[in-house]
Amino acid sequence: MTLAVTDPAAGSVGGRAAISRRRRTEIVRAAATVLGRKGSADTSMKEIAREAGVAPGLLHYYFESKDDLLLAVAGELDRQLSEAWATALQGIDDPLERLVAALDAAADRCARHPELWRALLDVSMLSLSHPALQARCQELRTRFASGIEAEVRGALGRLPAYSLVAPRDLAGAIGAAIEGAAVAALVGGRDTTSWVQALKVMVLSVVVTAYVTAGQDPPVARLAQLLRPR
Repeated sequence: MTLAVTDPAAGSVGGRAAISRRRRTEIVRAAATVLGRKGSADTSMKEIAREAGVAPGLLHYYFESKDDLLLAVAGELDRQLSEAWATALQGIDDPLERLVAALDAAADRCARHPELWRALLDVSMLSLSHPALQARCQELRTRFASGIEAEVRGALGRLPAYSLVAPRDLAGAIGAAIEGAAVAALVGGRDTTSWVQALKVMVLSVVVTAYVTAGQDPPVARLAQLLRPR
């Protein structure tokens, strides 16, 4: 049942539409935080309202159901991942450095923000029986993989021989490995930094293969420098 609750902030100077967008964003971010902390099964709309600092009825003003809110949370997770990715690559021009920086940022994200990955995992599992949510999660993963693929193409395009691995497939494997490491960290409570380091070694081995295929010596010193802890 939808409760007809009017947002008390709607009549302020900033304008009803702008304030409504801001309030909705605050609720979605609060929902992502609570989901990441407790999981969907133990999260109520009342708890989300408390986290957002609003009356419970106000949630129903913006979202007809918890499912609608989960769809919005998937979009918020997408935004956070994209923003973190862009920040990690800011000011880096070298394709290989960009790729390694992105992997380092993913490892840091796993370690510092496990709640993000828990929320993503929880929403993903719920999507298996929720077509609309499944489509939104697929969009999220496609966007994430596309960002990785763009960096992979930039790096492989500079190599003396074409890689034996298609950029899209390599990007998909990297994305799956990052998400798998995050899940392992959540379930096992372990630091997966060494796993991400191993992933960097495997990704850069593609570079070595391309040089060997072209009959050239791979830039070992350069690759070793990229693998040093930052």
